[in-house]
Amino acid sequence: MVMPSMGEHSRTARVWALIAERAGGGVVSVAHVCAAYVTAVGVDGAALWVATDLDRRALLHATDHVARDLDDAHFTLGEGPCVQAWAERGMVLAADLASPVSAARWPMFTPAAISAGAAAIFAFPLQVGAIRIGVLGLYRARPGPLSDDQLADALAFSFAAFTIVLNQMPPAAPTGTGSGPSRSEQAAWPVEGLGEGRAEVYQATGMVAVQLGARLDDALLRLRAHAFAHGMGVTEVARQVVARRLRFSAEDE
Repeated sequence: MVMPSMGEHSRTARVWALIAERAGGGVVSVAHVCAAYVTAVGVDGAALWVATDLDRRALLHATDHVARDLDDAHFTLGEGPCVQAWAERGMVLAADLASPVSAARWPMFTPAAISAGAAAIFAFPLQVGAIRIGVLGLYRARPGPLSDDQLADALAFSFAAFTIVLNQMPPAAPTGTGSGPSRSEQAAWPVEGLGEGRAEVYQATGMVAVQLGARLDDALLRLRAHAFAHGMGVTEVARQVVARRLRFSAEDE
């Protein structure tokens, strides 16, 4: 995503007007962006999340249960159009999830997304230059590509979402000197209190790491593997761990 050019000022102005109309004169939020986005672009739902990396992210808003389920599938399985959009720093347009191309690109995510009610997904990273803060994903219940006008609108809405989210983020705490990567990551993490964070997942990851004597990234991988094997979302598995209804051991496969 790049900043709008002079030739797109009219489109940008129209997009901001649609968002302001949704806000009804109040403070504009990501919920208003997503609602206006869905109507203007001609899709069925949207979800917006922010992150410092793929394992540390929070859902700020989902327009409906399908968008929420798709976000959970992305997070649990670690693949899908939104994951790819974040990793490759570019939009990913999957106009037909039932196609062999989609099945080959995201073999675990595709059937989960179709089961959730999506037939097409369009993902846009929220970034300007080197600054990348999240992803906005759209879905349709029927297959089909975005038209040129719809795609241009989607990019304009994504820039608006980037601006609003960035303005809502609190300033990062100073990292200090010689603090190391883990301290820097914590200081850069911007989403506490902004939306639907995955606090239970991170708490469970720490508990599983202690149970297994493993690193945090390995513990999160075990949570995801258990969720996939049992047809559950990783958040649901995390709640069982936090409630001490589920315990991991090094002997478990």
